[in-house]
Amino acid sequence: MSVPPPVGQAVAAAHDDAKGFILYAKHARRHVIDLPHNFEILNNRVVSLCSSWKVLNDDINRQSVTRQKNDNYEACLKEKDRILKHYQERIVNRYKKLVGLESGANGEAGNQIPVGELSAASKRWNNKFYIRTFYRLARLDKNVRKFMTEVTELEIKITLEHVTSRVNPEIVLRQSAKELTHAPSHQAVLDSLVVCLCDADCKRIIIHGEPQVGKTNILRNLNNRLVQCPPGLELDCVIWVTFPTRLSEPEDITTDIQDKILQRLDLAGQNSGSGKKEAISRALCEKSYLLLFDGFSPSIELEDIGISEEHEHGKVIIEAKDPYLLKNFKCHKKIELEKLSPQDSRILFDKIIADEKLCEENRDLGDMIVEELGGLPGVIISIARSLKCEQEDCWEGLNQRLKADVNVIDLPELGGVKLAFHIAYDNLKENDRKCVLYAALFPKVFPIPIDILVECWKAEGFLWCPGSSFAAARSEGRTVLNELTMHHLLQKCSKRHAKMPINCRRVALETPFPGEERETSFVKSGVPGHLEEAEWKKARRVSLMQSKSVKLPVNPESKRMSTLFLLLNPELEIIQDSFFRNMKTLRVLALNSLGMKLLPTCLSSLTALQSLYLNNCGKLQQLPPGIRKLKKLEVLDIRGTLIRCLPEEIRSLVNLICLRFSLGPGACNPSPDRDSLERQTSETFSTAKHLNKLEELTIVLEINNGSIDHFVNRIKAGFSKFENVTQFENVNNRIELLLQRQYQPPRGGDVNFSNSTVPVTHGHDATAGIEWPRSDNEVSDCHICIPGRCC
Repeated sequence: MSVPPPVGQAVAAAHDDAKGFILYAKHARRHVIDLPHNFEILNNRVVSLCSSWKVLNDDINRQSVTRQKNDNYEACLKEKDRILKHYQERIVNRYKKLVGLESGANGEAGNQIPVGELSAASKRWNNKFYIRTFYRLARLDKNVRKFMTEVTELEIKITLEHVTSRVNPEIVLRQSAKELTHAPSHQAVLDSLVVCLCDADCKRIIIHGEPQVGKTNILRNLNNRLVQCPPGLELDCVIWVTFPTRLSEPEDITTDIQDKILQRLDLAGQNSGSGKKEAISRALCEKSYLLLFDGFSPSIELEDIGISEEHEHGKVIIEAKDPYLLKNFKCHKKIELEKLSPQDSRILFDKIIADEKLCEENRDLGDMIVEELGGLPGVIISIARSLKCEQEDCWEGLNQRLKADVNVIDLPELGGVKLAFHIAYDNLKENDRKCVLYAALFPKVFPIPIDILVECWKAEGFLWCPGSSFAAARSEGRTVLNELTMHHLLQKCSKRHAKMPINCRRVALETPFPGEERETSFVKSGVPGHLEEAEWKKARRVSLMQSKSVKLPVNPESKRMSTLFLLLNPELEIIQDSFFRNMKTLRVLALNSLGMKLLPTCLSSLTALQSLYLNNCGKLQQLPPGIRKLKKLEVLDIRGTLIRCLPEEIRSLVNLICLRFSLGPGACNPSPDRDSLERQTSETFSTAKHLNKLEELTIVLEINNGSIDHFVNRIKAGFSKFENVTQFENVNNRIELLLQRQYQPPRGGDVNFSNSTVPVTHGHDATAGIEWPRSDNEVSDCHICIPGRCC
């Protein structure tokens, strides 16, 4: 465009303005034309920035042992987030708006960058210098060029060297650990460990708990936390040692540990064991060090490794996988790591699912699944990962499998539990293994009365005890129970009750009894209690406790049956007369808390029976006459029934050791007066005096009229040979007496027992019609507890 020469002063001024505008328009047009190209370059650099950031984080994770994030990382992260936000809002969205390409146009998502469409749309504005949008596009190009520089500068900064710092290998090597923000209880244990480390007198610490509860993860978090020591704690070196479980000889184990410590201390050239020990001791004697053992063995001495108590500033923390270590290792502090609480378990579960909508839609299902996982972090994490992004039917299917314990142990998520169980189980004696598997017959998380469990073990022949003394059997049973508890295969939930950890029980149910083929024990609790004919035929032990709609066959071919649990099924009112006919090997029969009025006459067929539990069958009126044929019966419990007059048939039970019954209103006299109670008491004396082997007698008195003290004194006087008499408090004219005496074998016998008695530990709620296991806070402070608190 040519401009004619100006004419006059006013025209000259206008000429200069026009010329300046034309130059400005030309300059702006250049920007508008360059904008698509510059925007494409900027977009590529933003994509490159995001890719570089991802690569950087991958490098940081791979080198987490030797490098840690520093303050530059947080600064770069904030700058990256600012740049991405500015790019989307101030560049992309503005560009779309100016050229008329709004978010979502042409099928593009709002967060996608349609570079080609933007370029094509902006070309329409190349010559429209007479419209305001033209100049706004020009200013946008200037901003794009300036912003491009900011993106480039940040991408140059995000290097591993700039955003991380090398961890000093002389102090700590980081370990891969799961964070504890989801588990306040575990975080509290970590904090208590730090407090112990700050205590100069606390130099030997053990952290213990059941397998898979998270002990190793606690130590790993502690190790990483000491990258920056808390105030009051200064360390020259933190040494992590994973115990070599593949080795068995103490010498080989010691050498392996020494090699790991020497490698960590950058010491070499020590060939002999004594040389390694001296080198480690010399290197650490003046240092302030912390030695973290992931596992240890009572067969190994720290002194043999080179870790001396004379090291003034040395501390040792051991994660105890071996229960015997708690007995044999001298330490200043023992810290038990508990399972996650239901609240913490659910928090961890939701954190792994990482989908708030999915968790909320399956809130109830999630709670039920978490309840079945036993509070073990590793199991919760594995199960949650398997459910991530799954639909509701998958959640429901897993929940049903967990509740019914059907094919659960084959889940890969429970592999760690299975391994931990068999490590402990395989180290037990054969009979102790049987005791573990027997406990799995009780429903999950069921508080098992300890004395009932011991009585069943004795009847099954799992206990070694001389003669037939109940005191000896109880003593041996408690020894076994302590052993199993120490291995975390059973847990004591009160002084009187124990239970099996829910995941251990699942493995136990899939484990055959030693010396028996698979599928000889059938457990159906909380599910329809129905066994097929073939299952009844090969069964040795059957538990249908708390079953739903239990169905019993008329005459099962159960010729190998030794234990049958039918208790806690109040809807079960009739058992066919021929049901027990083929169970001549049955040793333990639990029918307590059923709805029966009469027992089947075929009960007399159970000639091998040793323990019979009928307590709390509130409608049961009498024992069948054929009970006299049960010559091997040792335990009979008829408390809480309508049988208040001991039948004469009981006199024939010559091997009866433990008898539990009630006196008071019953089928024989619903409203007894004082004279009737006197006759009941006298008949009791007359019947019981024929039971020469009786060691334990539990009598529940229910007196509606008159003084209960009179009858208490009568009973004490009538059973004067029972030297140990325990009376429990009178509640609503209901009192319980436990009488014990030491078994004296016939003259000439070759068994001799001490005079000490082993108190039993059952509890009986004198105010309740049906006996149930108590929780810890329901147990009275009696020094000797009551037998017969049957399940």
